[in-house]
This record gives sequence, C-alpha cells and structure tokens, in this order.
Amino acid sequence: MPKKLEDELKEVVMLPGVSGYEDEVRNYIRKYIGKPMREDAMGNLILDLGTGKGPSLAIVAHMDEVGLIVSNILDDGNIKFKVIGGIYDQMLAARPVEVHTAKGIVRGAIGYNAPHLSVGRDAKDVITWDKLVIDIGTRSRKEAEVLGVKFLDPVVIKKEFFTVNKKMVCSRALDNRVGVTALLKVFDNLKNTKFNGKVSLIWTVQEEIGLRGANVIANTMNFDYVIALDTYSTTDCPGLEKFYQPVFLGKGPVLRMVDVRMIASPKFRKRIEAVAKKEKIPLQFGVTGGSTDGAIIQTSGAITMPIGIPMRYTHSSTEIVHMEDLANLIKLLTATAKDIQK
Repeated sequence: MPKKLEDELKEVVMLPGVSGYEDEVRNYIRKYIGKPMREDAMGNLILDLGTGKGPSLAIVAHMDEVGLIVSNILDDGNIKFKVIGGIYDQMLAARPVEVHTAKGIVRGAIGYNAPHLSVGRDAKDVITWDKLVIDIGTRSRKEAEVLGVKFLDPVVIKKEFFTVNKKMVCSRALDNRVGVTALLKVFDNLKNTKFNGKVSLIWTVQEEIGLRGANVIANTMNFDYVIALDTYSTTDCPGLEKFYQPVFLGKGPVLRMVDVRMIASPKFRKRIEAVAKKEKIPLQFGVTGGSTDGAIIQTSGAITMPIGIPMRYTHSSTEIVHMEDLANLIKLLTATAKDIQK
C-alpha cells in the first residue's frame, strides 16, 4: 500500500542533516530514486531527465538543516557547541538534543539552571549560545569520549513530528525537507516522461550557511530556467506587523517575487501563473526577507523563480506547514516542467 504524503514527509524530516553533514539525507534520496545520480565535489545530488536539445529546467531544493556541532569537550564531561545556520539564542536553552557520533546517537540536553539557583539573573535575559553547554550525563572528558562523542560531531535539536488540526504538520526541519520531499514526488511524476530538452532535479547542500552548494551549481552548470524550492515564512502568525502582503497556510504555494538577494523573473511569473490557472492550482505571491538557492543560481543567467511552501515559525522547533500546500506545490512543479518541455 502506497504511503501517504504526510508519512513520506515525516521520513525525510526525521533524518539528521546539519549543513555540511547531509549524508543520511543524501543516502535516502539515492535509495528513493533507485538509479545512478551525479554527486559533485560539494555534495550536491543531480539527476538529469531527458537529453534533448530543447529548453533546460533545473528544480532545486536544499537538503540541509540548521543545527549545531561539537566545538569542545570539557574536562567535566559537558559539551560546548557552535551554532550552524540561523538559530536564535532564545531557541536553544532547555532543549533536548542528539549528538550523532560514529558509535550512534548520544542523547542529552542543553542545560538551563533552575530559577531557584539563578541569583541575580533576570528571567527575561537571553543566554547566548556560547554560554550554554550540552549535558550528556558524563562527568569527565574521557567518559564522554567513551560514549563516542568527538570534536566536530553534528548535533540536532530533537524533533517531534505531529499533526495539527488534521491538515497541518508541526516539526523542526520542515525547512527544507518539504522541498526535498516535493522534488522526490516530482521525480515520480516525471520519470517516465519523454522531454524535448532536459529537466534536472538537484538537491543542494549547505544552503543554511550561505547558499554554498547552489554556488557550485551556478559555477558549473547552465540552465534556461531554474525553480528554487524552499519554505516561505508566513505573515499569518500572531503578533506580526503587516508590512508584507499576507501569505497564508493552506492557500497554495508562494511565488517569492522579491527578497533581500533577488528579484524573480516577471516573465517566468506569467508562465507559472498561466499553468496554475489551467490546472486550477491556488497560488500566492510574496515579498520577504532572507534568500534562497535561486538568488545565487540566477547569477548564472537563468530565468529564475523561487517557490515557497508557506510555513510558520521558521527555524524553530515548531515549524508548521499545510499538507495541501505541499500537494499543490508538487502539482504545480510537475505541470510547469511539462509546459516548458512542450
């Protein structure tokens, strides 16, 4: 019996894949695709469908997530760490974590001293990451090393994946495992299609620390069209000023027209709008902060459109997306690829 889309998303979300440590996600993709794929020196995975001389399209999704790495093991057995990617300090204290070692997972917690012992500390104070430690229950460096913990081991904040109001899901690392999952489903839809040109499905690395994998793609490959998949921080959250046009969960994928590093192609917007109208797929449009892999690949000369899945609480432990938005994104990508390849 085929898995539900939600179950497939959960499988991908629960894989660890801190920027620079994407091996488990990469291995999952290889197994899912089941045919030879190219891996470049950076670690990006590339699958080419079609070899014709017609137009070329790349659909790109980053596989990495924000997280931590072990930066030191203290003599008292506690672990210091460095933040990898955009995690705010206030999201770190009192979190359960998992250290991924060569011997397996070592569980622990980022400690937060009880208020009973916090003399002179204002409860509103945010403790910065460099002042925090991971407690794995050891009392010496040697004891921690016996468990398998080593300098530079990746650490993820523990994930819990659950349904919210039947049609939404909540978890950490939905950014950007929703994009990874969408790309896998697009492969399912296109794998037996004959193209006049070429469609390349690309899973990139190290997006969260500066679009590093996409930079390699921009410098080594050329495409006529590029779609960059990512999440899109919604403006329908409590307490937000409405200086951006509202984007809502459940109202369709978002064409990310302007962010801090790029302006998307107006021509490509019209084409995707026409496809969405024909296929009766809801569509939203956004202006926002941040950036995507599309910003760097656009500099190679490609006609580029970042498309986002609306998401609340980006980079937190409680990111939320609507499953209908993911389903509609897969439909939109499939139909757009076929339209370009007519």
